[in-house]
Parts: sequence; structure tokens; C-alpha cells
Amino acid sequence: MDNSLLDRLKSLGVHIGTSQVKPAEKSSMRVPVEQVIDGYEHTTPFGAAFLADAHYPEDYQHGIIPFSQRVDFSLLGEWAGYPDLYEKPANQFIFLDTETSGLAGGTGTFAFMIGLGWWQQDGFRLQQFFLREPAEETAVLAALDEILTPFQTVVTYNGKSFDIPLLNARHTLSAFRSPFPAMQHVDLLALSRRIWRNRLPSRSLGSIEHDVLAINRSL
Repeated sequence: MDNSLLDRLKSLGVHIGTSQVKPAEKSSMRVPVEQVIDGYEHTTPFGAAFLADAHYPEDYQHGIIPFSQRVDFSLLGEWAGYPDLYEKPANQFIFLDTETSGLAGGTGTFAFMIGLGWWQQDGFRLQQFFLREPAEETAVLAALDEILTPFQTVVTYNGKSFDIPLLNARHTLSAFRSPFPAMQHVDLLALSRRIWRNRLPSRSLGSIEHDVLAINRSL
């Protein structure tokens, strides 16, 4: 660039190069989870974990499935390799899902949300633990283990390949003993693949919810 053009650009306030360029100010979009989710702090010996707690009555209907509908677990038990599954009441099962900071599953991957659901006498209980910062992980795991104590069977969707190995690793890194190796584990993904392999284009959880249960997730 010749000097005459450079002088003209400078006279117009245009700066060449990066020495005089100020970095753009970053606007913080972080919003505390307490302002988004209706919940409370659950106290543990390792600190507080933020918990959202919801209850759905027995007459609630999720998609085309009423919660009052009773389920025969005998075929599911045979498929999952637990022939005694049908003998257990529904309130012996706990359902688990996670949302994570990545899909690699390595030591740098956190479960920033752990969702748990189980049947009670008067309906269905849903609890979600939210990791507000990494320092709260031990409190979240302690609260998770506290809830899991009375249950012997965990039900997941792709949990054998992802959720449970991830949570086992997080327990190890926090010097906790994971409760999952001692639990029966029913992973519904493999069963869904077998049943709907030739009938649905996808067996993802969202697709199963939409195509089989007539549930549309809200954004």
C-alpha cells in the first residue's frame, strides 16, 4: 500500500494492522440456573446441590400413555436377562438420564444435569440435579447416591454405553464408590432398536417419543 493511500485512510480514522485494534467487549449471557429453573438447594455433607423437584399425579397423561396404565414387565425382564423383573413393583425402578458437557466421555466431561424419576404411590416423581459449577460435583454425586440407595434397578436409554460409564468415572474422580455396578440395569435403546429397526427411520429417544408415544418436546 503506497504512503499516499495510507495517509488518506489514517485521516479517515482507519487503522491498519492490529496494534491499535481494541478487542470487542464480550457481553455476558450467563444467567444463574436459579433464575431459569424453579428449584432449591439440597444440602449434603459435601455442600449444596441445586435440585428441581416435580410430581405428576397418577391421572396425568404423557403423550398417549396414561400414568395409571399398568405395565407387564415379564417380557422386558426376559429380554434384559432379569427373569425376576416382573416380580418387582413399579416403584422399585428408577429412571435416569444425563445432559453432559460433551459426548467424548473422558475425564473432562461433566454431567451438568442428572435427571431421576420413579413411581410413588400417588404418581410419578421427577428430580433434576443441576451442576452450577464444577466444585459442586461432589455434592451432586452425594445427593444422587442418597436417592439411589433404596433402588435395585436403573432404567436408561443408551445408559450402558454412555450415562452409566460417565457417572462411574465421575464417582472415581471424586473418590466415591459408584452404586451402579451393584444395580440391575435395563437399557431401553437396544430393545427399541430391535423392535423398531425396520419400522422407524431413527431410534433416537426423541424419535421414539414422537413416533411411538406421540410426544413433541417443547423447546
